[in-house]
Amino acid sequence: MPPQSDVRTLKVDAQTARRFLLGGQGLWPGRRWAGERGVLDAVRQIGSIQVDPLNVVGHSQDLVLLSRVDGYRPEHLDRALYHQRTLFEWGGALNIRPIESLPYLLHKIRTADYLGRRALFERTHPDLVTKVLREVEARGPLGSRDLSGGTRVSSYRARRDTGLALFYLWLRGDLMIHSRDAGDRVYDLTHRLIPPRFLEPAAAADAESYLFRREMLLWGLPNSSELLSVQRGSTLGPVRAGDRRGWVERQETAGRLARVQVAGWKGTSWVDGRDLPLLGTIQNGLIPKEWSPLAVGSVAEVTFLAPLEIVSARGRSTRLFGYEYLWEVYKPPSKRRWGYYILPILFEDTLVGRIEPVLDPKTGNLRVAQLWWERGIRPAELVEPMARGLQRLAGYLAAPEIKLGDSISPSFREALVREMRARQADSKGLGGSRSRKVSKRVGFG
Repeated sequence: MPPQSDVRTLKVDAQTARRFLLGGQGLWPGRRWAGERGVLDAVRQIGSIQVDPLNVVGHSQDLVLLSRVDGYRPEHLDRALYHQRTLFEWGGALNIRPIESLPYLLHKIRTADYLGRRALFERTHPDLVTKVLREVEARGPLGSRDLSGGTRVSSYRARRDTGLALFYLWLRGDLMIHSRDAGDRVYDLTHRLIPPRFLEPAAAADAESYLFRREMLLWGLPNSSELLSVQRGSTLGPVRAGDRRGWVERQETAGRLARVQVAGWKGTSWVDGRDLPLLGTIQNGLIPKEWSPLAVGSVAEVTFLAPLEIVSARGRSTRLFGYEYLWEVYKPPSKRRWGYYILPILFEDTLVGRIEPVLDPKTGNLRVAQLWWERGIRPAELVEPMARGLQRLAGYLAAPEIKLGDSISPSFREALVREMRARQADSKGLGGSRSRKVSKRVGFG
């Protein structure tokens, strides 16, 4: 959607744009939240966090929070979701959201469907849906394994139609996730888990305004195609691609959207009108006060970005950073370019390389199988930041040793080992973790 001649376009350089995006997501200039309370504050700022069941060196949702919250532990998220209920999970692409967003999402929750699948299931299995709902009501929290009988189905949502009934009852809001049993969802009635004040739908206009803000926080500087996701995420009724131009014009007229041209980026980007002063602050070379890091900033430590990180996943890293990121975990080995579980390395406001971390299930050691640096990066300047980043990850994993693979440059490996050994004198470690033993040995099994 090219800019119209009568619409003012703000011009910024690429560094300003990257810092705005990273700062809006809590990734620059350093961690500004800490501990259990920081988890809720981080999710409120991020907008939502996508959940993934795969656990190699932590679930994707945990790595998202580890990169933003000092001293983060997985039990912090578990308590927020299943005990304090300050966060909840919902959506086909499962996302974690703050509980205060629920009244604004209820419009979407009650009409949620996927290509008519929920409606078809409810039409063809009305008695089953009613029966499963009554079982939860009578018996309390249930997972699909707690329901007897049922017919096998071909669906990645569930193995039997009873499990699908649970899923669709959750999708439409009758049920919420009560807890997890070895990763499997256990559901209970929504009104038994969530306080009544969160179960009253917000007015439609208020809901669209709130959801618009959340979507814009999530995307930061969406381009034309990403703006369609913003429109779909914040519009309560159905959205057609042909409606986009008129919708954009209405948001611009109301001052909710402003056009931005980023040097070196193709096409137009947009910013929430309320964030124009923030963008101006960054363009002037300043750090917004509300973004001040608690301790060490991104100038002193690298961050390993989660596979589903919003700033680098979905192909965004190419446009935003000139960095190709492919999450190849679901590809056959012969078709992988990099490896099974590769994480981008963020330093300051730049993606400088990628790392393949492996957690040995027998010893619990953290192994760095491989490191790749982007063109123009001088690894010798990143020894201390890498040491800090690796020690934080090892502390999170409670890994007794950090092992460096022999595919890593010998000079960098030696320098990194020296730096991490020197840092072992600090018994507290970075982020409250214990110091870690460092090994150059290759292999672990």
